[in-house]
Amino acid sequence: MERPMTDRKRDERISIILTLLSQRGDLQVHFLPKILGVSGATVRRDLAVMEETGLIRRSYGKVTAARRGVELPVSLRHSQNTEAKRRIGSLTSSLIPSRPLTIALTGGTTMDFVARNLATRSDLTVVTNGLDTATSLMARQMVHVVVTGGTARALSNDLVGKGAEESLRSYRFDFAIVGADGISPAAGITRHSSRGAEIDRVMLEQAEHRIVVADSSKLGRVHKAKVADIGSVDTVVTDSHANPAIVAALRKAGVTTTMVVVPPPGGAAQQRRRQR
Repeated sequence: MERPMTDRKRDERISIILTLLSQRGDLQVHFLPKILGVSGATVRRDLAVMEETGLIRRSYGKVTAARRGVELPVSLRHSQNTEAKRRIGSLTSSLIPSRPLTIALTGGTTMDFVARNLATRSDLTVVTNGLDTATSLMARQMVHVVVTGGTARALSNDLVGKGAEESLRSYRFDFAIVGADGISPAAGITRHSSRGAEIDRVMLEQAEHRIVVADSSKLGRVHKAKVADIGSVDTVVTDSHANPAIVAALRKAGVTTTMVVVPPPGGAAQQRRRQR
């Protein structure tokens, strides 16, 4: 189900605030209406939501991030790099051969686009711990969907823990497709959450072919929970804004690295202006 436009706009503003906080450390509240192009009242409501969800602290007219490297709730991640994720999802789904297969999918916003593209396949059995992923797969009622057991993680809307791990270990997968919070040639595939990382690790271990999907903002990042060394991955699908040096290093390590072409922000609008 599409989220209301007002919610999406708020999530975009919150993402901008968090990005600025990661760059500057703190922000003066009175500058935010001009930066965001909204009223002071709207900014105050946004900050109240952020404070309530533990993303920021407010004091003496300024805001600071509650902690560095915080994992965003999945609802906020939907508004980030959407076009890249859409194109990554389309390309990744095309890598899955047209024959009966059993595949594993994690949760996450990029994986949601993968799932939407696979939803028309009647020859697939998909095992997932992602509740949103399962919903997208079942939209056409064609894919055979198996949801793992486990404990629900509200931040990511997926299932983790021993129940999920045991469910996954009972399968052998033709393909496993997992997301990533960080991809580094030296540090490997990493996640914010150690519980989420363990699920991804099991999926990869149980699969013959291993694919990692991540938009270019994740390349070069390293987080606390390691999923796997980069050499244990067959394919990385990212976008054309990826750091060329990192892409070259991944390929040197033997990882097939494919980039979807994503126009720069404002590219379409600028093209229309040039044509006038």
